Amino acid sequence: MGRKTKIPIDTKSDKYKDLKIENPNLNYEFGEEIGSGKFSVVKKCTNKKTGQHYAAKIIRYDSDTLKFAIREYEMMKLDKHSLVDRAGTVKLHDAYLVRKYLIIIMDLVDGKTLLDKVASMHSITEDDVANLIRQLLEFLKDWHENNLIHLDLRPTNIRFLTGRDLKILDYNSCRHIPNKKAGAVVDVIGDTEFCAPEMLNFENCMPTSDTWTIAVLTYILLSGISPFYNEDEDKVVLAVQKAKWNFDDGAFAEVTSEAKDFIKRILVRAQQNRLDATAALAHKWLSKDYEAARKRSVLRIQDALRETDDRLLEEEQEEYIFASCVFRTFDEEEYDSPDDSEEEEEE
Repeated sequence: MGRKTKIPIDTKSDKYKDLKIENPNLNYEFGEEIGSGKFSVVKKCTNKKTGQHYAAKIIRYDSDTLKFAIREYEMMKLDKHSLVDRAGTVKLHDAYLVRKYLIIIMDLVDGKTLLDKVASMHSITEDDVANLIRQLLEFLKDWHENNLIHLDLRPTNIRFLTGRDLKILDYNSCRHIPNKKAGAVVDVIGDTEFCAPEMLNFENCMPTSDTWTIAVLTYILLSGISPFYNEDEDKVVLAVQKAKWNFDDGAFAEVTSEAKDFIKRILVRAQQNRLDATAALAHKWLSKDYEAARKRSVLRIQDALRETDDRLLEEEQEEYIFASCVFRTFDEEEYDSPDDSEEEEEE
């Protein structure tokens, strides 16, 4: 029994000194669900004393996955290698560790996701897309200069705060790499459709692993369709690994040559030949001089964009793992959710 109640991390270390080992229900009222992933649920929550609204990311863990779950907390901590005060990130306010769940309380960003927002626009031009891509690249330039890479910039991890102000969410895959030029092998893989080839080949990831995903997002925002989508997942993996893609003739018929050149210079297999965030920001397509051409290029992609957005959301929901979100501290009896009971019966 003593073993079951043991706190699974060293709470005396400076690394985890601010992590609270108590029930978050004492301080927060948890409300509606605003997002979900493979191992987590995001809910709106309200501080009972101040009435301030936040987002609570509730990450389910076990003895094997805690080391992965805790990374997001570590990346948001006040540390020279963390995301604190980095452009485009949300702020950590509180964190709790209870049985089965790590609960991270952060800024509430409940605006539309990237594709949903653009698809809902009455009129879309290349300039609209360029402004969003520029903003994301400016965030990444700051991150990369501080040796931080995100590695999971799928559209659902990018939300609007207000108007056209973006925030990048979900830092579980984020890493600090000591040497930007050498990179590092990572032990996580996000959505293969948005992963850089080196991630799928278990090779060193570098800042250009993020710019690869930016180019995939640019392709989708200009055409409404994805460059690597296939119903057969094995074919998706193979196409990404070999950087095998093309411009759909119909979808890119009216897209400017500079926009296509921007994508071509990033979606290349060799990382050393790929534009990094700084070089991408200097590309002609994003320049002030090319603004008039971008504004003349009207993109009639709303329907295709909605279809892609719906598909991506459906795929995420299929991966979702049930979580009871019933919190028990380490001094309380463990809560057996219906899901746990079913698993035990199957065994």
